[in-house]
Amino acid sequence: MFGAQFLQIGAWGDPEAFLGYPATARRAICDSEAGPGVGFVARPERLPVSGQTVDGLFLPHTIELTRHPHEVLREAERVLVGVGRIIVLGFNPVSILGIRRLLTRGGFPPGLNQTVSQRRLTDWLSLLGFDVTVSRRYFAAVSGGDSIRDRLRQLPFSYGAYMLVAIKRVHIVTPLRKLWRHPAKVSARHVVEPSTRNRH
Repeated sequence: MFGAQFLQIGAWGDPEAFLGYPATARRAICDSEAGPGVGFVARPERLPVSGQTVDGLFLPHTIELTRHPHEVLREAERVLVGVGRIIVLGFNPVSILGIRRLLTRGGFPPGLNQTVSQRRLTDWLSLLGFDVTVSRRYFAAVSGGDSIRDRLRQLPFSYGAYMLVAIKRVHIVTPLRKLWRHPAKVSARHVVEPSTRNRH
């Protein structure tokens, strides 16, 4: 990912786990709490960032750790430049990991408010003016041959997490030409008088 600004919203794991990859001029982490590697503190649904200034935005399970996922995505759309990219990591709600979240007091991983399916997130991004360009699924290691692993991966609950990369659409407005013109004004002295016919 290239450009001037790369912003990670939400600390997840090692502070340098993701920031070393984008080839942007500046990179920063924003989180709701101060911590190692956090550049500034803010709520993900209300970023102190000017509109259309960020080239790449990374949400590592951020929408799952907030109670307002739609507002987070709308804020992401606001700060991204045209053709900017957003990367979202999420957990599969119908996976074993998703079921464990429901059975674990306090959620699993801790702090998770909800999980969003890959299809639903794709719909949300599309409504906000994004086109998904990359879709990846992540599976737990399974012992056995390739055929067993391939069959298991056909099941909807087999993958535990996913990644979506989407690009912000740019709408080009083309001005319409005038389809009509007002009739030119003609001076009265140039108007020809109608001729009269003689009746016999």
